[in-house]
Amino acid sequence: MNKTERPKVGRPISNTPEQLLDRLIQAAVDILNEQAADADLSVAQVAQRAKVSKKTVYTVVPSKEQLIGHVIRHGAQVATTMLEVPVADTAGARDVLASFLNEWVSFACGPQAVGAYVIAIRERSRYPAIGEAYYRSRNEHGLQQLAAWLKRMQDKDFCPAGDAVMTADLVLTMASAERQRVLALGMDEPFTPEEQARRIEAIQRFVFCERSR
Repeated sequence: MNKTERPKVGRPISNTPEQLLDRLIQAAVDILNEQAADADLSVAQVAQRAKVSKKTVYTVVPSKEQLIGHVIRHGAQVATTMLEVPVADTAGARDVLASFLNEWVSFACGPQAVGAYVIAIRERSRYPAIGEAYYRSRNEHGLQQLAAWLKRMQDKDFCPAGDAVMTADLVLTMASAERQRVLALGMDEPFTPEEQARRIEAIQRFVFCERSR
């Protein structure tokens, strides 16, 4: 009787550094989505969730603060992709801004951003660079992208001329800053769809200098 040959099992395919980083970011996002304002994210937790060793984590993410920065950039970039949609007129610009703000508010007031914000505040004495990483990632991948978009809209005369960076900062502050803080304190709930729609409409009027309807 012939023995059934077993298939040869080779060594598992190693992840590239980029693939490993993606796994670690997703693991961190999943943990923060579960913990939210009670976030107590650690490199050990991320390693366990991603099924790798802590030593492996540090080959692509040298520090906890860099990991937080990657998480914020990951979430912010989902929103800023909305700003890449072609715009033909002012009405189109209003629609693109609304799409961006809907994604931005969902991210900034969602559990991963709130959790990262809590960690940045709570651990500022032990890991002061976490707060810097959080703020820098928010600026580089949210504020600066929105400011550049506003400048393009101004150059096309789709919205009034002005200080694009200041306007972008005000827009992001109005959109989510206060609600994110109270969510971090566990004192409130995310915006309802109706609240979010009213807030975005008010921001559109501010950006495009429109009177209340």
